[in-house]
Formats: sequence, C-alpha cells, structure tokens
Amino acid sequence: MTPLATITDLDGFGISHNDDILAAKLIESVSSAVREAAGCPISRGTWTITIPSEQSRKLDLPCRPVTSVEQVLIDGEETTDWKLLGNALYRETLWGPPGAIPRAVTITLTAGYDPVPPDIVRLVCSMVAAGLSQQENGGPGADRSKAYERIDDYQIGYRQGGSEIIDATELPEATKRSLRQRFGTPGLSIGVFK
Repeated sequence: MTPLATITDLDGFGISHNDDILAAKLIESVSSAVREAAGCPISRGTWTITIPSEQSRKLDLPCRPVTSVEQVLIDGEETTDWKLLGNALYRETLWGPPGAIPRAVTITLTAGYDPVPPDIVRLVCSMVAAGLSQQENGGPGADRSKAYERIDDYQIGYRQGGSEIIDATELPEATKRSLRQRFGTPGLSIGVFK
C-alpha cells in the first residue's frame, strides 16, 4: 500500500532531512499508524473485506468514502439484492438471521480518497518531522520526555506511565479518536432499518 505522504510532501512543508531512506521508512511507519487509527486505508483503492452480518437491513461498511461495490458474498454465495447508499449496503431482507450466529459477508469495494486529504498528508509529515528530530537526538527512547528540570540542587524529572513519550511518531490518543470518528465505521445503528 502506498504511503499517505511522500518525500516531496516533506520538502513542500520545509521539513529538512539528510537521509531519504530514513525519511521514507518514517513515512511508511507513520502512514501505517494513521491507517490503523482510522480503521481503514484512507487512500483510494479496491479492497476485499469480510465482516459479520447484522440483524438489520443496513450493513455499515468499514471504509470511507465508498464509491462503488463490485461484489457481495454471504457465506461464500453471491447476492445482488442490495443497494449502496452512502457508506452502507441496504437490502429488503435482514443481512443475518435473527437470533442466530452472524454470517460472513465478503464485500469487494472501491473506497478512499484520491488524492489523500491535505490535512492527513500534513499530519503524516508533522509526525515524520518529530521522528527525524528525535533520531537526530539519539533515537526513540533516548530522551524520555522531561517533565521538569530544576537548576538549584539540580534535578531532572521524566514523564512516567501513560504520559511517557518513548517514540515521537506515536499518535496522541485524541488524534487516534479523531481519525476513527472521521474515517472509521460508526458505532451503532438505531432506527427504522431493523
């Protein structure tokens, strides 16, 4: 899968780097973390996914935005009695039998953005810049994020536990939540489609 940003994007944001190989590896790593947090690839592509059926006429798709659905299989058998509306598939009958084990729904779809949204490219480049800076200062774990530094009776205190930053390219929890809300599957469907 192609990264969400490129070396050219780094240059465009004025992020200096001496080692193109390191920069490319950081771009790849951060792109993977962003996709993981988002719960989908973000960039446009054709994907085949398998999700459990729901006892509903609506089946939310885990990738956004969906531009087309090429094929739908329920327990390995093709079905054509569905309609794509937005980022969900609808059908007249339930996707899964009531009170039974969910069925495997395999969907081949085209989804994602082309081009990648500019704010996502900037996010990736910003995290890569943090990783490049950290690498220049000894690499991950070398500077364990000072919490405080005192001059008189010299002391240095470091962050510990959940607030400790080991790798500068790690996405903050708020960013992960934001990516999941924007690109991921909505949590719960309640309404007339049951």
